[in-house]
Amino acid sequence: MFNIIVRARKDAKAIQYINERNYGGYLRVSSLGGGRRFGEVEDNLHDALSDPYIPILLFGEKEKELAEEIANKLEGPYFIRVLRTKRVRNMRVDELYSHIEEIKARFRLGIAWNVNHYRFTPDNPMGLEINPDYDLYFAVGEGFRRNMVELLGVDPGDVSLVLRKTMNVEEYYSGPNKIAEISKVLGQPTEVKLRIPVLEEVSLTETIKANKEYIEAFERASIFFLKDFTDKTAVVPWSGGKDSTATLILASKVFDEVTAIYVKMEYEMPLTDEYIEEISKKLRINLVKVEVPMPIHKYGLPTHANRWCTKMKVEALYNAVKEIENPILIVGDRDAESARRRLKPPVVTRKTPMGDITEVMPIKFWSGAMVQLYILMNGFELHPLYYQGFYRLGCTVCPSLAQWEIDLLDKLGYLPKFMKERKINDA
Repeated sequence: MFNIIVRARKDAKAIQYINERNYGGYLRVSSLGGGRRFGEVEDNLHDALSDPYIPILLFGEKEKELAEEIANKLEGPYFIRVLRTKRVRNMRVDELYSHIEEIKARFRLGIAWNVNHYRFTPDNPMGLEINPDYDLYFAVGEGFRRNMVELLGVDPGDVSLVLRKTMNVEEYYSGPNKIAEISKVLGQPTEVKLRIPVLEEVSLTETIKANKEYIEAFERASIFFLKDFTDKTAVVPWSGGKDSTATLILASKVFDEVTAIYVKMEYEMPLTDEYIEEISKKLRINLVKVEVPMPIHKYGLPTHANRWCTKMKVEALYNAVKEIENPILIVGDRDAESARRRLKPPVVTRKTPMGDITEVMPIKFWSGAMVQLYILMNGFELHPLYYQGFYRLGCTVCPSLAQWEIDLLDKLGYLPKFMKERKINDA
């Protein structure tokens, strides 16, 4: 969660309009009171920075000197931008909104390289392309490396950084070097567009250590956000994937009691049951497991046009939730997953057959890489399939599986027989 800080109250009014329109009013907006010199705004700045939310400071061109003075005083994750207009409020609303979206993306995509590890920073000295619809994650594990080499002829090393762009195009980095570009477009063969065998030694341990304070700052912001909902019963829809697992860890630090609902589809990804059991015991949360059959013989394989399985999964979740008094759904949706999710505010209320249910998204502004490190920092492992080459988890018959994921499932011996036969026929 972010706190947008501006100099004048009229600037704050312009930002608050965007906050209400695009973010449901769930960002913070702070004013420095209108002063033009550091001494005149110092107290208000101190008050604004005492908020646990991550600070974004916006200034107009006439306030450039003030922005520079403030920059010399700040610590921790923050970002300052001087806009092209004289004052913040002089900029068109949609252009101002675009700036906010781009800056938000910087916090999850900006990266620096230092000898043997990566460090998150919105200043982005590595110069990765910043786009609100991109994500960042780490390719880690012996299995991930082995499968990349055997299936694609690309060696990512033991740890590599992956910039995931739109259309499932991924750029792989080893240290500061771009070593591969791979297209995983749905419905098309996996294509290696670039391959440069230049590897650096990358330490996951040092990367975790270097980013501890950064991620803890985001954790504090997310925890503070969740504390507004402690009058309700915490319910986390949990798939075993990295996003819902990080969300579950966060919720367990805020609520006295947390219930995780695991809706197990008939063709769930392998190893998920074991992972769910292990993590739930360590976290000591209530686990509700709901099994859902998938009558493929009746409806056929799910398609993008007919995702009947999603409807069954949601119905099973809501049926489990209706047994819980005064629930709040804490979900692992993130901006970087899709433009559609990015455009949702951090809190939404859905109308369901069981009545209105509110969903909150505490990791909405995190990257996949931040989520991965957060789970590891807390002493947990990632789902085993992430160490084999998966970016996301779902079902083994999901229409959103890229050919890379289908080939991985096949190689690991987890592809359903009828999917394997279809793959052979398609070939």
